[in-house]
Amino acid sequence: MEFKDSRTYLNLQAALENELRTNALYGLYRKHSDQEVLLEISIVFETISRNAQFIGERLRRILNEGDTSTFQNLVDAANTEFYVANSLYSQFSDIATEEGYNDLASLFNGIANIKLHHYSTLQTFVENMENNQLFCKSQENLWICLGCGNILSGECAPQICPICGYPQGYYQIYGCY
Repeated sequence: MEFKDSRTYLNLQAALENELRTNALYGLYRKHSDQEVLLEISIVFETISRNAQFIGERLRRILNEGDTSTFQNLVDAANTEFYVANSLYSQFSDIATEEGYNDLASLFNGIANIKLHHYSTLQTFVENMENNQLFCKSQENLWICLGCGNILSGECAPQICPICGYPQGYYQIYGCY
């Protein structure tokens, strides 16, 4: 039997989904306990959320037979955002409209628009990486260091920030996402 056809593989997928849900949900719980100034409880939620993240990372590496590259993650994220925007939330909106929940249909449409924006942003990064244009463009731009805030003009971001010494990966085009 192929591993990907086994129940164990399906269980690994279910476990990963559970850890991701736990990480996200307990992050929300932590935020709420922060707002209520219940620091000890906040720390517990933060710890459990972080534990779930670490477990999720391990499960994901098993399922993917190792770590995935940032490029692969961008492609996966873009595809996910496109799907949820155009299929999932669209269906949710249609159902809410059919059932007379127009305010919730509007909410689902708004979320779909956010997801389309995420898709567009992620797809731009995919294309920039494919075309080797993440840190160099065909025209001059303003580049900002996400470390120290240094702003420079040029076709390419500097290899090393002349102010804080951080690498090129800390630069983005000024005013972008």
